[in-house]
Amino acid sequence: MLLCKDETTRADILHSAEKLFQHYGLKKTTMEDIAKAMGKGKSTLYYYYCSKEEIFEAVVKKDIGEVFRLTEQAVEFAETAVNKFRAFAVTKINALQNKSNLYQLVRGDIQESRKCLVHVKEDYSLQEINLVKKILSFGISSGEFGNVSTDDLDILPLIIVSAFVGLERDLFVDKKFADLETRMDSIVNILINGLRNNQYKTQSSVKSALSQ
Repeated sequence: MLLCKDETTRADILHSAEKLFQHYGLKKTTMEDIAKAMGKGKSTLYYYYCSKEEIFEAVVKKDIGEVFRLTEQAVEFAETAVNKFRAFAVTKINALQNKSNLYQLVRGDIQESRKCLVHVKEDYSLQEINLVKKILSFGISSGEFGNVSTDDLDILPLIIVSAFVGLERDLFVDKKFADLETRMDSIVNILINGLRNNQYKTQSSVKSALSQ
């Protein structure tokens, strides 16, 4: 599909800016740096974006969209609720590692971006919550999560997403990349056992999975 001139220019801005953000971070990157990387004047940037923070937000939105699409596709491809949860956890964590700007956000390295990205993170969390809700509904319908009530679908997806966000942050902050898929698989097993048995493991069980 052909892009119009404005769409092409915006894509060029984000492409150039993303590389600079990955290399120098948000704080050290300037609008002038982005303009030079594009071979354009700053006036071109300001025609489309008010600030580098707005450009960074657009880059993050693009990256988040790509991560979610990959995760959603992996979940759809999996045939059981258990495998859908594994796909959700492992695909997302692997995709995040390949997105330097999102990786920095998860780690909390980009403190100055918090205000401008609050609504972006909220929108993404809502997408994840709805995706987890679909997985749970599928598991209830298939009988895999027979002990889970449909009444739990109002709060349980939020709890699960929040738990994964916290675990991802811990893994990134502690740089526990070795055998990451095995660690996430252990965590998913704890979750699945809890859903099947209608009981939830203690915090020490999660820490044990993380330390393996």
